[in-house]
Amino acid sequence: MPKLILIYPAMGRRPGKKFVRSWQQEPLAMGILAALTPENWEVVFFDDRVEKIDYNQSADLVGISLETYTAKRGYQIAEKFRSKKIPVIFGGYHATLCPEEALEHADAICLGEAEGIWGNILNDVVAGKLQMRYKAASPCDLKDLKIRRDIFKGKNYMPLSLIETSRGCPMKCSFCSIAAFYKSTYRQRPPEDVVREIREARHKYIFFVDDNFAGNKEGTKELCRAVKPLGCKWITQCGISGLKDPELVRLMAESGCLGLLIGFESLNPANLRAMNKSANKAEEYTEVLENLRNNGIFVYGTFMFGYPDDTPDSFDSSVSFAMREKMFIAAFNHLVAFPGTPLYRELKENGELLSEHWWLDDDFYFGQSPVKPQRMTSRELELNCLQARRRFFSIGAILKRAIDFRCNCSSFKNLWRYLSVNALLHREISSKRGIPLGVRDET
Repeated sequence: MPKLILIYPAMGRRPGKKFVRSWQQEPLAMGILAALTPENWEVVFFDDRVEKIDYNQSADLVGISLETYTAKRGYQIAEKFRSKKIPVIFGGYHATLCPEEALEHADAICLGEAEGIWGNILNDVVAGKLQMRYKAASPCDLKDLKIRRDIFKGKNYMPLSLIETSRGCPMKCSFCSIAAFYKSTYRQRPPEDVVREIREARHKYIFFVDDNFAGNKEGTKELCRAVKPLGCKWITQCGISGLKDPELVRLMAESGCLGLLIGFESLNPANLRAMNKSANKAEEYTEVLENLRNNGIFVYGTFMFGYPDDTPDSFDSSVSFAMREKMFIAAFNHLVAFPGTPLYRELKENGELLSEHWWLDDDFYFGQSPVKPQRMTSRELELNCLQARRRFFSIGAILKRAIDFRCNCSSFKNLWRYLSVNALLHREISSKRGIPLGVRDET
């Protein structure tokens, strides 16, 4: 029986330290690959974030999913298996957007989605004819998408069931690797397939992992109507343009939506134009947030800094805005130039990258800015983001934001949920910062 080892690499960790708890969720892509694998294959899965990888196991193929922040660690893992003459194939965003680099560290790469080509890859492995590059002829049909969740059992994940209702995003934000990977296309799964998966879900709470849950408003409304009778509770990520539709927000709330991650990114119109984030209008933010609160939906707002019009004052105004709107939680992040995006090409051409391949730099760590902003130093950008998080997640700020009787503390259960999540993130402010990419000493 041929054997496949699937690996989801960690970003990295400090020697002797555990991986950050809030990032430990089921990696859905691994479950999809396991389901695509024929039954006559043995499948073993290691999640580098929650367990040690057994490098002594033999296999016919090792499959590793790469994101830019996990690429260096993925290359380290691949090297250990390849030293034992076990072939390694990379897939995921980073392998697709940086194929030449990935091929330096693997025997093969899978470009784009795996569904249309995975069977061919495994057949080639059995025949001893593994090719260097694989790419499906066309995007896959999302109907009847299967996931093997048994590979997640026994691992210390957060109690969420991750479900995909769509892929891609129709927006063309210049910084977004999702837009680059899917070329700003958007597809939705049939509602009946999503309903079936919710009924089979192990956990009470669902995370719809879509990059833009409301990329097609009418399709999303249909899905919400189908999900409503199930009585489930869910969260997701959503672009702000769909949330300007009151009917859609109402249907989301009625179908069990607890909260949304929304990329506000900036309060400055010039910065939003520079991002090519045309759907965002800062003057509309308050109205959208008011409607969400009226429907009992909490908000995880994200803000990004490092664009030409950002100054130290930009951080204060963004934190004040998030506090005033009593956001459930918020992220204040520096700009990241992901390879393959228009932003990366622009910064590279302008000489505004600290390192062309920052994700491979031995001195780079999580929380460090890889770009040279125009109105502050990279170090000042990093520290201002850290200070914004500390201000927003201070004990006083957490208690102040709790006083929201429409959402954050509309019930004892909601208040407990709010305090638990904010307490976790309060503890993790410093634990996330400074994590090296890759593992420097596995002993």
